[in-house]
Amino acid sequence: MISDCVSAMAVNLENNSQSAVNAGNFRFGLARREDNTELLEFSAKTDMPGAIRFSFDRSPDYLAALHVEGFHSDVLICRENKTGRLVATGHRSVKRVFVNGEPAAVGYLGGLRVEPEVRSASFLSRGYAQLRELRAGHPTPFDLTTIMEDNFQARIVLVSRRLGLPGYSDFGRFCCVALSLQAKSNHRAGLKIFLRHATRADAENVVAFLNREGRVKQFFPEYRVEDFGFPGGLLSHLDWKDVLLAFRGAELVGVLAAWDQRAFRRWRVTGYARWLRWSRNVLNLWARLRRMPLLPRPGAPLNYFVLSLICIRDNNREVFNVLLDEIIRTRQNRYAFFLAGLHERDLLLPELMARSHVSLASRLYVVDWGNDNCATEKLDRRRVPYLELGSL
Repeated sequence: MISDCVSAMAVNLENNSQSAVNAGNFRFGLARREDNTELLEFSAKTDMPGAIRFSFDRSPDYLAALHVEGFHSDVLICRENKTGRLVATGHRSVKRVFVNGEPAAVGYLGGLRVEPEVRSASFLSRGYAQLRELRAGHPTPFDLTTIMEDNFQARIVLVSRRLGLPGYSDFGRFCCVALSLQAKSNHRAGLKIFLRHATRADAENVVAFLNREGRVKQFFPEYRVEDFGFPGGLLSHLDWKDVLLAFRGAELVGVLAAWDQRAFRRWRVTGYARWLRWSRNVLNLWARLRRMPLLPRPGAPLNYFVLSLICIRDNNREVFNVLLDEIIRTRQNRYAFFLAGLHERDLLLPELMARSHVSLASRLYVVDWGNDNCATEKLDRRRVPYLELGSL
């Protein structure tokens, strides 16, 4: 996701000539393997601001962790000329998704982190100019990105088309939720549905199902058998036993996966606002009573998995609930909570929101680097967007 640092860069938008930062004092380039330690340290210290501060940890290998985001990723870094110090990062990953029902390569912009003292409108402008040049190596009709919904200033700046920025078209709210595994479901199955965990022998059938059913939604990833579990695949470290299948008779009607990514990328809580730090124990007591996720101690990696491969024939809510109940039942003693994300228009979202959860909403944007928005205008907005949360 595009981080909140964009809003700080916007302070000098109206008076860019008086920016405290001279963008010429910095040099941009692509990250290399030998930058790994610096990238990990930089990512850890540039946390996301807010009442709860988070950092995203891609250790032990920053670049390898990006394999789940696309078949190709470029990490743009910026260093201070005088000291060589790393002051900013951002990356663009490319993968194949379904666009209007047909497979196409699309980029995703994320990982933007900038040291507070160098944030300025001129710096933002130069960074986007570098991104524009970077796209020439792996061109796509458009890119996707998400921005936190409450980051109003950043959103105003990014949709302004000023500073040489591309066009940002709002495609609605992407709802990310943290759900407790302790909350009991009120769902009662009425359909005769058979569940079982997938095995490697199911590979071809599962991939065919995902690509056939997923293409109905906008931006659903196009999967291959080699994406599952293999290093470098879109679903690296996802074991077949963590993929749950739903059958009605002999017919596959639903897929859902519990993706534990902590071996190669994880969220950490780095700190709390003062009021929250002092009230954390009281809030955790209340959360236990409500069967909601607890606030962990600062510095601790979060104990969670990501709900992935949400693919249900005809968006059948009952099939989805049966799969979800089984995922929760088999993992409630192993994890503190799980993360899930669906677009606001997805018919399955109400089934997530009906359970005990904490919401974190962002906006989905289609980023058009041309001058006429023609690629964006060709998108069928009747199709419900889908983003694989475990790949963001």
